[in-house]
Amino acid sequence: MFFTLGGARQKIFEIYDRIAMGAIGHPGDIERLRMAAIELASTEGFTRSTADVSLRRLVHYSLSPVMKSAFEQVYGAPYLARMLFAEVGERPEEDLFLRVEYDGEIATSGTTFAQTRQDFAALSGTRQSRELMESFLKAQYAPDTSFEAALKSALDAWSVGHMALQTGDAKELPEHSAVTRHRLEQLANSGIEAGILERDPSRGIRYRALLDTELRTLIHD
Repeated sequence: MFFTLGGARQKIFEIYDRIAMGAIGHPGDIERLRMAAIELASTEGFTRSTADVSLRRLVHYSLSPVMKSAFEQVYGAPYLARMLFAEVGERPEEDLFLRVEYDGEIATSGTTFAQTRQDFAALSGTRQSRELMESFLKAQYAPDTSFEAALKSALDAWSVGHMALQTGDAKELPEHSAVTRHRLEQLANSGIEAGILERDPSRGIRYRALLDTELRTLIHD
């Protein structure tokens, strides 16, 4: 599941059958990178097969080099965007998260030889707020949790990151009561944007956008 609050600009996108993207940054740069990702995936699927479209290949061999090249140009501007990609596999152990920074650096949250697997990832405007969000998600995460519980964890993680951005110097996770209060305040003034990748082999396209109205009914306290 991809999740954010806002409403001014779209931040969550379908890229290909099993791949979705979330992004923050300059709207023009996000749109250019989104279109590049769609074109690359579509070309790969057309020239080879849809099964050959791989998030790892898409990011490591195409998008990241383009962003690194732009970042290193003396007379050009870098892409001002941070992106989070996810690919749903046939089995949970095949799921993959890739976070791509504006300089093309890639952080993998899925299974790698060098890292412990994490089944979540976050994007934020600062490293400090992102790390607090990930710390919160790590403490909340439980295998085979319900969709409702995952939704509430995502909402509270967003609240933790948003609170950290507002204070600027937060180093510890806030109290639960403060997170709940902040969450209610933001829900009253912001829309929910979310999408989900479903592990359903009977469907060719696994991505589905989630409506604000259907999600609010699952958020009670």
